[in-house]
Amino acid sequence: MVFVLENRTLVRIGEERMGEAFQNLMKHKKLGWVCFFVGGLWAAQNVWYSSL
Repeated sequence: MVFVLENRTLVRIGEERMGEAFQNLMKHKKLGWVCFFVGGLWAAQNVWYSSL
């Protein structure tokens, strides 16, 4: 989601083809970033615990 919402070309295509649905997705952009970082921390924790 973060990749799509931060790519200018994909944003333009999404606005053209999806309209209202894409605008609803754009409203959740901040939540996408939060989930991206929380997921990254979770993955790093799993790597750290598996190396012990």
